[in-house]
Amino acid sequence: MCARTAEAPELPPWEHGKPFDYDAFISYTHRDRPVAAGIQKAMHRIGRRVGRLHALRVFRDATDLTASPDLWAKVTNAMDRARYLIVVLSPHAVTSGWVNKEVAHWLRKRGPDRLLFVVAGGRLVWDEAAGRFDPDRSDVALPALTEPGVLVAEPFYVDVSDDAPWDPSAPMFREKVTDLAAPIHGKPKYELASDDVREQRRFRRLRRAVLGGLILLTICAVAAAVLALVQRQEAVHQRNEAVAQRLVVEAQSMLAGTRPGGDVRAIQKLLAAHEIASKPDEGALLDALIARRDEVTVLEGTAPVREARFSSDGQRIAASDGHTVQIWNANNGQLLSRTVIEQEGEVDAVAFSADLRRITSGGDDGTVRLWDTTTGQPITPPLIGHEHQVYDVALSPDGQRIVSSGWDSTVRRWDAVTGQPIGPPLTGGSQNVAFSPNGQWIVSTTGNAVQVWDMNTGERIGEPITGFEGPVESVAFSPDGHRIVVGSGRIEGTVQIWDLDTHQPVGQPMTGLDTKPGYEDEVWSLAFSPDGQQIVSGDQDGTVRLWDATTTQPIREPITGHEGAVSSVGFSPDGRSLVSGGQDGTVRVWHADPDTSIGRPVIKPSERAEIAAFSADRRYIVTRSGGIMQVWDTNTGQPIGQRLIGNPEAVKAVASSPDGQQVVTGGEGSIRLWRTDTGQSIGDAITGHEGPVRAVAFSQDGQRIAAGGNDGTVRLWDPTTRRTIGAPLTGHRNAVKTVTFSSDGHRIMTSDSDDIRLWDAATGEPIGEPMTTGPVQAIAMSPDGTRIVAGGDGVQFLDGGTNQRLSWSPPTGTSDTVHRLAFSPDGKRIVSGSHDKTLQLWNADTGEPIGQPIAGHEDAVWSVAFSPDGRYIVSGSGSSYYSDTTVRLWDAATGQAIGQPMTGHRGTVQNLAFSPDGRHIVSDGGERTVRLWPAPAAWKDELCAKLPENMSRSQWDAWISPDIDYVAVCPGLPTAADDAAH
Repeated sequence: MCARTAEAPELPPWEHGKPFDYDAFISYTHRDRPVAAGIQKAMHRIGRRVGRLHALRVFRDATDLTASPDLWAKVTNAMDRARYLIVVLSPHAVTSGWVNKEVAHWLRKRGPDRLLFVVAGGRLVWDEAAGRFDPDRSDVALPALTEPGVLVAEPFYVDVSDDAPWDPSAPMFREKVTDLAAPIHGKPKYELASDDVREQRRFRRLRRAVLGGLILLTICAVAAAVLALVQRQEAVHQRNEAVAQRLVVEAQSMLAGTRPGGDVRAIQKLLAAHEIASKPDEGALLDALIARRDEVTVLEGTAPVREARFSSDGQRIAASDGHTVQIWNANNGQLLSRTVIEQEGEVDAVAFSADLRRITSGGDDGTVRLWDTTTGQPITPPLIGHEHQVYDVALSPDGQRIVSSGWDSTVRRWDAVTGQPIGPPLTGGSQNVAFSPNGQWIVSTTGNAVQVWDMNTGERIGEPITGFEGPVESVAFSPDGHRIVVGSGRIEGTVQIWDLDTHQPVGQPMTGLDTKPGYEDEVWSLAFSPDGQQIVSGDQDGTVRLWDATTTQPIREPITGHEGAVSSVGFSPDGRSLVSGGQDGTVRVWHADPDTSIGRPVIKPSERAEIAAFSADRRYIVTRSGGIMQVWDTNTGQPIGQRLIGNPEAVKAVASSPDGQQVVTGGEGSIRLWRTDTGQSIGDAITGHEGPVRAVAFSQDGQRIAAGGNDGTVRLWDPTTRRTIGAPLTGHRNAVKTVTFSSDGHRIMTSDSDDIRLWDAATGEPIGEPMTTGPVQAIAMSPDGTRIVAGGDGVQFLDGGTNQRLSWSPPTGTSDTVHRLAFSPDGKRIVSGSHDKTLQLWNADTGEPIGQPIAGHEDAVWSVAFSPDGRYIVSGSGSSYYSDTTVRLWDAATGQAIGQPMTGHRGTVQNLAFSPDGRHIVSDGGERTVRLWPAPAAWKDELCAKLPENMSRSQWDAWISPDIDYVAVCPGLPTAADDAAH
């Protein structure tokens, strides 16, 4: 230790007749701190009476004197106020001069009385003759203790060298400290020890009593806390439910156009409600998808959109309000860049180059400007020539020239590289302008007329095209440049195609745009599809419409969503998507195909095709159109491999292998195997049946094929060796209609028009007697094969082990026909679809109906299926009158309908199923079109795909609630900046 500065101590308490502040002061080197701390704790406890904090008041200096040399005076002051000095002796203490200094101070002030020692290591030998500790034989004796005559007699000390870690609860260490504490207490050791034991017992009794009371109080407090927590949770639950209901109502109003806010906010609110509610309104999500089934995504800007378009490669979308250019990723809607164009005054028109790298603008200052969309910097000086504001601008397809029209009734041509005008102004045009696809022609409009010009010479091509019922508001060239489409009219908008070679109209005007009394309903924008077969128009009433360019008939119902006039429309390069920009500040991407259902692909194998088979895991679909088959991926709607070509007259049945790699077909007396990746036949036809084969099935392991024919037999085949397995299974009196393997592959179920039979798949022996059920319309086997249910005139339940009838339930409605049956994934429930327009749930064990029939369809129910998790039921309906050709979803627990019916089929929905991941539903309509629909597991993702970003935290507080923790409802999307709240 470093030297400490000595200060003159205050007079000790005994010189003033004052009581001592401490019973003992412990002197030790800091390397012996564990020993000193153990002694202090033990002396605090030994002999302590109940109600007192400490038995003795013991001072132990914990200050590092090497770091605080000015504290010596304070230390000696504390020593002077203590009755006893306890010195810890050890090899460390000997080498530290501070312990010796403290002992010397005590001896000088107080003498050897009331001096106690603790040996924490080393040897200590007393020299009786010299009245000191022997310095030669002691290695822990301090220098102050080895001076002759310093001590009158050998002082008392205890040796705790072997008592580490000096725990006060250790019996041996506690006994030694009791020896040390007895003289301080002024009692014999045995008396102090007895007092200590007695007090410990009293303390334990008191502690038990206190502990018992505390436990009781704790129980009461916990019960109160739990009650408070439950009440708080219930209050939070009620609040969240109320907020969720409010959000759903507001969102539905926004989607209906009766409340401001727009689609983005509406969808964000619906998703927030779904996150907040304990039992979310799933139907609201489905209804939103149906309401915006055509909408792919919504991209929000900050001002009315002047121009929106796809890039030439279809990978980006650009839009501009005249002062800002925003470019998004066309695949995911993510904002790629936002560039500010520093142009003074109002910008009246903009146009992009095909690669979106440049944009030209025309303003009310009469100038035309060309800008770099990446930097926002001008490429050329302002193009000056118009005497009044510029009405419209266009860039040539090669980006080398600009054409503009102005209120000065001129059309001007410009070199986009030099910024110089090309030739004199063209008079007679003041409104819309457009380039032909080859850049050689210009079309301009003014009033009720359209004029075509030669770009290079400025000469008129033919006479002006007139005869429109109102002012021309928009014009666009066809891809081949030989036609234009013109939007004109007030009160009732009209779209008309004109042949530029003959200057004659093509077909009848396309009318039907919504009209409102006293409202000018103008066609603001037009575009041809890349193949020239369709036209898209944007209307002042906020609708986007598709027209057949050949028949001039509308292709579909108007597409709604914009809250203001649609100022720009266009197709993607592949023609599958539309883009529109509106005065509501949004850019929207839509499905161009009217048959695309709720944003999912549609499988269109041919004009007439039906679902022939599913793979066992529902990942693949096999469709059949006559003798032509195709395998499809249910998740993407895309074909897998080549078409499978067979004899249209011979294909009577189709089944897919569990892995989807092979297809077996039944034909006239034979079966045939096909590879789905190549569409090629695997070997020759496998013969054996007499007459058509009308039922085929793969076992779950794909190692066997069962085929049933008109001859009443069932034959088993090895698909690898192409040889029969065992003898034919005989017994059916009629043609075999269905063949099904149990999931474990041990049994085979077959049926004809009247009987159901079970067979041992290994031996081919029948299991039980045939069950005569009467006309069978539907049949299903439970996942474990223990139950069979047949539908027709009522529902019959059979034992899958014995083929014995367990129960029979008569029909419950106005019809006696059950068309379809399906087991739940756990095999405990069955759902039936009947001609009386209802579904019914059944207990698979008892055969009893569960609840009342489920009503909602307006026509017969022809198809039903459970979701993979058993939570949902999907059903399809239809009849010869096709009054209800919808697909509907139901809550399997309550039987309640979820959302609105999914429409799109134009015939009876005969087959449907969930995909194995539960994210899609596939259905086959009477028109022989196969459709894919998003299932509940995918609804959130479908809606998130329409959004550009999550709402900001400030928007959450404003739109949802500041009392509910923020949730990024779409984890894959960025979060809007807080300054976007409004």
